[in-house]
Amino acid sequence: MAGIPFSMLTRQLLALGAAGFSSRYPHAWLVWEPGERVAPMPKPGIPVTTVVPVSSPSRAPTVEDPLCFPLVVPVSGLAMRVGRAPESDLVVDDLTVSREHFALGLESADWVITVPAASNATTMVRNMSLQPGEKMRLLDGCTIVAGGVQFTYLKSTRLLARLVARVEQLKNGG
Repeated sequence: MAGIPFSMLTRQLLALGAAGFSSRYPHAWLVWEPGERVAPMPKPGIPVTTVVPVSSPSRAPTVEDPLCFPLVVPVSGLAMRVGRAPESDLVVDDLTVSREHFALGLESADWVITVPAASNATTMVRNMSLQPGEKMRLLDGCTIVAGGVQFTYLKSTRLLARLVARVEQLKNGG
């Protein structure tokens, strides 16, 4: 799944208006916040090969342009896998993120995060460490830290409010 730059969603809001935007994008979002990125480096003496991923790796967000991922249940009906592995549903191209870092699933009307049972990945949700196999319900606006990458979980109304604030900032010369 490819991320949608925040700037593109801002343009969508301007074109569609708030009601049209909410109608087109009614789902929750995972926002990859800007920050330092640790790019994969080739190991000395090992030839570099290019592997074409099943889904495109997401480029790192820029300072003023976070990447936004719509949270939708995959076609498989299983949880959305997030990690560095090319077969992840959301590929995060950062060495601090594990190949299979966490999964997001929909239970009733709530999104939950789970770290794979065999994982030794560092995952923080709402400033609490999430242990392998543990599940936690995501709250609107909560922060998820996977390795050195920060995400924010937003319900559609909170993303819309953030976009409206950005539009006002741009109108005022910012």
